[in-house]
Amino acid sequence: MDTRILLEKDKDSITEFEKERLHKSVQDPMEREMKAWDARWRPEALDHYLPQGWSFGVFEDAKLVGYFLGQPYIFHRGLTQTLWVEHLSYTSPAVAKHLIDTAHKWARDKHLQTVLLENLSETSFVMEEFPKAMLLRDGLIELRSAKF
Repeated sequence: MDTRILLEKDKDSITEFEKERLHKSVQDPMEREMKAWDARWRPEALDHYLPQGWSFGVFEDAKLVGYFLGQPYIFHRGLTQTLWVEHLSYTSPAVAKHLIDTAHKWARDKHLQTVLLENLSETSFVMEEFPKAMLLRDGLIELRSAKF
């Protein structure tokens, strides 16, 4: 697996990856199109996240097999710096775990205090795979990257 920061040039790879996944899960072409309009990977979202340098992708033989869109923000819940994971998409549990591990290590390396992500079906594995993960009352999963 080749893991790296996603760049603006990866926008087409992400879109192709997600449209392929959508094609497998939604049969009706019109419904697929409607879902793409408000997807977290829609073009304007990618235009926001990719230039920031906090989103990572996993590639196998130069093909995208998973990624997350993330951004840092400051002063939330009394914490100085947080890495927000907006979207996580993957082809296998191993890739998913690797991506969350990457987000956690990247946050720790950059001296952020925590990684936050929504508790969704795609992310619920974090509670099992990462012993220090906590489910917060507001439906978020917190993975601390610093001691506090």
